[in-house]
Amino acid sequence: MAFAAPSCLIQQHLLQLSTALMERCEQLQLHLAEQVDQLPLGNESWLQTERELVAAEQALDRLHHAYQWAI
Repeated sequence: MAFAAPSCLIQQHLLQLSTALMERCEQLQLHLAEQVDQLPLGNESWLQTERELVAAEQALDRLHHAYQWAI
């Protein structure tokens, strides 16, 4: 029985995480745009969505660097 090399499994896992984070970033961008468009002036509830989006984008950037290192 053959097993995948550990580096292949790591690359596959990083790719799956990257895909999931990219999808979440897209969802957050759409949600943020809707929130900003619909909120009255002075309502800053959209800030939490923006914080989550920034965190997701930073995590995605770190994953891309890790993926490049794992190749």
